[in-house]
Amino acid sequence: MTQFSTESRNTFLRYFQDLLQDMEECDDMELSGSLRLGEKKVRIPEPSLPLRLMLGTEEGYSLTLDPEIVIGADGHFQRSGDYLLFDPDSFFSTISGFLRLSAGESLTLGREDPLQRRLLAYPSSVADKHLRLKLTENGLALKNKSPKRGACVMPLTKKVLLDRMLRWRKGKLEALASILKDPIEEPSRSTALDLLERVTQVMEREAYRLSTRDGRPGSVLRLPGRPAPIFVGDLHASIDNLLVLLTQNAFLDALRDGSGVLILVGDAVHPDTPGHEAEMDMSMLLMDLIFRLKLQFPERVFYLRGNHDSFADDISKGGVPQGVLWEQALYDRRGAHYRNAMQRLYDALPYIAVSPHYVACHAGAPTMKASRADLINAHRKPKLQHQLTHIRLRKSNSPSGYGPGDVRRLCKRLGVAPDTPFIVGHTPLSSDGTLWLNAGGIQHHHVLFGANPQTIGVITRSGGHLLPLTYPVEPLLPVINRLIRTGRLTA
Repeated sequence: MTQFSTESRNTFLRYFQDLLQDMEECDDMELSGSLRLGEKKVRIPEPSLPLRLMLGTEEGYSLTLDPEIVIGADGHFQRSGDYLLFDPDSFFSTISGFLRLSAGESLTLGREDPLQRRLLAYPSSVADKHLRLKLTENGLALKNKSPKRGACVMPLTKKVLLDRMLRWRKGKLEALASILKDPIEEPSRSTALDLLERVTQVMEREAYRLSTRDGRPGSVLRLPGRPAPIFVGDLHASIDNLLVLLTQNAFLDALRDGSGVLILVGDAVHPDTPGHEAEMDMSMLLMDLIFRLKLQFPERVFYLRGNHDSFADDISKGGVPQGVLWEQALYDRRGAHYRNAMQRLYDALPYIAVSPHYVACHAGAPTMKASRADLINAHRKPKLQHQLTHIRLRKSNSPSGYGPGDVRRLCKRLGVAPDTPFIVGHTPLSSDGTLWLNAGGIQHHHVLFGANPQTIGVITRSGGHLLPLTYPVEPLLPVINRLIRTGRLTA
């Protein structure tokens, strides 16, 4: 595990101390060695250690600015080049939000930004525009936008706070390894079949399913409102992307203590990367991982059916018949019994998840008329199944797609408020994104795509607000497998 340079930290502290010779220190004794920001802009070198930012006086709000760290396939940590701003009282213990500051970008902290109010619990003492930060090649510039309320900055030098982020993330990786116990690798045919059959048995009596008239598990999950949802979009064989989310924030902790539920909105299989559409090995390993998580947390991990969760011959990408190739790969690698068991699993999957705080499905709100009973019995209604897994947003080039009225009708049929957040996957709105809020101009309608090779987005909930968060993708599969086998992160 790499320790960051002591020399660079000392250099930064000497520069910071020089600034204090010419500027006023903060009054708060706990902030001795801190810099009170006046009306002039202050520029400091790019921080090599955490900073504490105080917005306001003693009754203000404290944030930590910490260099973001990422891990390579060799198990060594390094800086990503970005910085995270977060509330240190919640970040290391519960599901919580944060802000990201990237090179060349500026960020004005304050209550005026509705997204910041979701991600951070700003008190009223924080101004609408309180503190502006800009990260450039010349360092970090700070400008107090609210001189009357004040702002202070100080380096965190206590040993317990140095490298806290690194130790915390290392603990997350170790926790996941302890849960999985065995490496993520191709199992024997018998082991793979046993895993799938055990999961299918769980699905056939899955918790929170609304029942059909004949008492069987229906197509709708009615989840309780209290656990925080952790929504993941179409992963398309991107196993590292899921591993990143399982080792970030307090997501894994929430699954373990029951305060969170993981909701995958379908399409975990079939690679999305051009030139790799026919490769099915990672799809198998990713489904194995999801199955292991489902058995570990049967009432906290849920998978909604997507259009790629099928062997249909019309499932294709880039001209590659992925549905057919997926079926053949399962048959060749794991046998006819495994292929048939996978079909039984597909038939047992739910299509919709609903709670008092959200509605989710893979593709979108159906445009056809569908009652609550129809939705519960969607597995018996092919046209409704198709819409829940295939339909796309209404656009000028797709006039038959769904719109805001369809979303409101779906919420009404499910017995929730018309402005309940509606979360889907299926339709990424650009080639370089992973998360879109109020997609298609529809308020409270959000789209996730989980297979972006650079970043992975997640929507979760904390403090009564849905939190949209993104994380850099890391090559975690070899790291986790090495940790499971040897107890070591590094090669």
